[in-house]
Amino acid sequence: MSRKIGLLYLTRHNLRRKLFRSIVIVVAVAIVAVVLFPTTILGKSVSDSLEKGVARLGADLMVVAPGNTSKIASTLIAGNPSTFLMDGSVADEVAQVEGVEAVSPQLYFATLGSG
Repeated sequence: MSRKIGLLYLTRHNLRRKLFRSIVIVVAVAIVAVVLFPTTILGKSVSDSLEKGVARLGADLMVVAPGNTSKIASTLIAGNPSTFLMDGSVADEVAQVEGVEAVSPQLYFATLGSG
């Protein structure tokens, strides 16, 4: 009686005969999967984060009271504390300008520890 040689028999026989090679291939594939999966997820996350950041930039415009330009520049760029006020009605005036989609008043406070 002859034995039927099928794909499953050949696969099993080859794996037993070349055990070291089979183990090395399985380990190599596992290492590639372990490295590639987090790298892909991290890359996608960074890409999404950059897209969201760019979308938020839009055409932002900051309105500052006359004489306070240098104060706001040092506050935004260097983080230096500063205090200045502007009338709240300015936000309403800016909102009335054609093409302005949203107006958001900002508060920048100097803390007690900042000097």
